[in-house]
Amino acid sequence: MALERSVLHWAMLAQRNLERMPMELLEKEIKTEREKETSLQLPPQTVDPGDAAAAMTPQTATGAERREEPLRGKGQKDGASLEPQQSLLEALSLLSSDDWELKEKGLFSIKHLAESHSEVLLCRLREVCLALTNEVTNLRSKVSYSAIVTLGELFVTLQKDMDSEVDEVARVLLQMVWNSPEFVQKAASHTLGVMVEHVTPARAMTALMDSGVQSRHVQVRKCAAQLLLSLMEKTGVTKLAGTPRAERLAHAAGTLAQDCHKDTRHYGQEMVKMMLNHQNFKRLLEQSLSTRDLEDILTRMKKKGMETQKGEHPSVEKPVKKRSDGSKKPQATLPSSKRVKSTSDGRLLRRPKAQVTLPPAVEETESLQKLYNLLEAKEFKTRMEGVALLLDLCKSSPQLVSTNTVQIFDYFVPRLGDTHKKVKQKALDVLAEIVGILKDGLNPVIICLVEGITNNLNSKDPGVYAAAVKALEESMAHLALVAWVYPRSPEVVQRYALPVLWSFLGNKALPVRSANVRTVVTKLACALYKVMGAKLRKHAASQPPHVRENLSDILGW
Repeated sequence: MALERSVLHWAMLAQRNLERMPMELLEKEIKTEREKETSLQLPPQTVDPGDAAAAMTPQTATGAERREEPLRGKGQKDGASLEPQQSLLEALSLLSSDDWELKEKGLFSIKHLAESHSEVLLCRLREVCLALTNEVTNLRSKVSYSAIVTLGELFVTLQKDMDSEVDEVARVLLQMVWNSPEFVQKAASHTLGVMVEHVTPARAMTALMDSGVQSRHVQVRKCAAQLLLSLMEKTGVTKLAGTPRAERLAHAAGTLAQDCHKDTRHYGQEMVKMMLNHQNFKRLLEQSLSTRDLEDILTRMKKKGMETQKGEHPSVEKPVKKRSDGSKKPQATLPSSKRVKSTSDGRLLRRPKAQVTLPPAVEETESLQKLYNLLEAKEFKTRMEGVALLLDLCKSSPQLVSTNTVQIFDYFVPRLGDTHKKVKQKALDVLAEIVGILKDGLNPVIICLVEGITNNLNSKDPGVYAAAVKALEESMAHLALVAWVYPRSPEVVQRYALPVLWSFLGNKALPVRSANVRTVVTKLACALYKVMGAKLRKHAASQPPHVRENLSDILGW
């Protein structure tokens, strides 16, 4: 009996062991797999460096070197890099797709890699940036916006490692500042600001001067001027004065200080003001600008300073009369039957005086301020009201508009390049009428207006194109301005008139679409050649071959 119990006991133990063995083996395999996964990760260093060095074998030392390689921008070949590398390849593949939703996924992946595995991007930075800049100009604004934001993430994460890509990225982003919806424009401006903040200042400054200062578009010059000023303030004129780019920067500041747009002029004048405090920059400004132009800049700066000190005029309120209860009520609102009545003590209230009318100067100021507010409104319908109001003012008060031409057209010219085509077409139609009303009163701004018109001659919208051609035809009579301006300030003509001419000559489609356009180009080229002579040929030498060929055909060289 005892023997049977013993045998039964050992049999039960054996069964339990057999059941437990698979579980123990499974747990052992799981533990082994976890140890393998842990060995592939990079845990934070918690042991003493000396102990780690003593305990490190040649094999572990080689593995550690391999894991540290990506931090130096080299390729990573162990198992830890397979997933990020594969993610990058998949992201680039998605960006090459024609499906915009797949492009969005690719952009999200690159943004995620910039946050978590930036070293992987360094290995193929040029390819990544090229793919992103291609998507910045995507016709679907959502993709364009995402690409711009992703570039900003790269600047924040990689910082000066992005120096080699600054030129191309800045060029594309500046293009989007004027040729895109408003929210994309804001994103592009913001990313440019991030770029300036994180890359080497010298590289950012060169890129802005290359792609921004000489642009034909008002918004681009304004953005470039603002960023250049911030770079100057960040770096300091003393440090910049000793760099090779000091002369070029002085020339750029003088150019921006004479710009047709008020904000761009402001940033340029602030740059000039900083430079005048340094002897070397002051000398460079005198070399870069003619005496007349420099005097004009200084006069404007002095005038602006006086206006700033004077401050705004106090608002004019209608006169009011106190009532016995201490409250106020405009006298003009009192009914005629109650203008004279007795009080409790028998005294008579005096007849109120006639309502005081606002002085003409105050009325004019209020009219202009209303015009400025409408032209800069957020709603496109409100901006169209501002354009219509300008036409009304030109008809009813042409002297007022002629006296304030520069200030008024600082607000009007951007509407020629408005993001909404209805506003743009309305502005071009109104400009065609304004030219005939103001005539010589437009002389100070005619070149800026022609520049704004020419930017619309390639429009695919038939209404905008027709309005641009009509406005250009009406401006033909004022192209003789070149002969008046050049003897006084050749730099101004070279800054504005020459880019307009190169724009015409560089677009082969323009003469075909309108014979009148070719007539305008011929008149402008002949006017420039008459005052510049051989210098026009010298400037043309730096233009593309087809531009030189078109100019030669027109002038018979």
